[in-house]
Amino acid sequence: MMRVLLSLKSPTFLKDGAVFIADSHYCDKNEDLYNLLIKFLSNPPPQIFLVGDIFHLLLDFEYLINYNKKVINIINRLSQNSEVFYFEGNHDFCLDGIFDKNVKVLHKLNDTICINHGDIYVDDYFYRLYSLFIRRRAVMRLLNFVTLNFFNNWLFKFLLNKSVGCEKFDDFKTFANRRLKYYRGCEVVIEGHYHQNNSYKNYISLPSLYCDGAFVEYKNGEFVTKCLENA
Repeated sequence: MMRVLLSLKSPTFLKDGAVFIADSHYCDKNEDLYNLLIKFLSNPPPQIFLVGDIFHLLLDFEYLINYNKKVINIINRLSQNSEVFYFEGNHDFCLDGIFDKNVKVLHKLNDTICINHGDIYVDDYFYRLYSLFIRRRAVMRLLNFVTLNFFNNWLFKFLLNKSVGCEKFDDFKTFANRRLKYYRGCEVVIEGHYHQNNSYKNYISLPSLYCDGAFVEYKNGEFVTKCLENA
């Protein structure tokens, strides 16, 4: 599976060969991300954009850091030879201090190319409030304290076994136009979160590595999907 999602003619901060990985939902039952990153170690891309939900669950708790340690270590190793940008998602946030300083942990990037996981700009105000509340390290620590470490003992394990939805939208064009309303002055908009592996106008909904077995490479001015077998 290789197809061009979008062409970009004007120069940007992107380097030829940059890769975009989203929604890999790494856990011990799905090693696709681990295997792909191992391949990159022998031939590092100039830039790696990890666009959220890279881990099925990663928060600043010892249990989850240890659970995901081998992939965290590979990302740190890659950051020695590649520029690594990690955009927090709804499954992986409060990441400051988990990775080496070479890994740039971001919430969003608004430039000529706008990048974020995809759950920042939404019409659901309840989700906005929930996200604003839960994505605070102090809140997570407090919840863990008042539940007597309940998060580590049961909830984390439950969430790590939760299924991932891979459904495609019937009307992607309407969806893309609705997403583009949130962006102004962006030559290209890149989001994960929705697992669509599609594009329309200047909007790219990245493939889910978990669902589609694919990621995106920026090559010769084009954003091209690549399957794991061709990595």
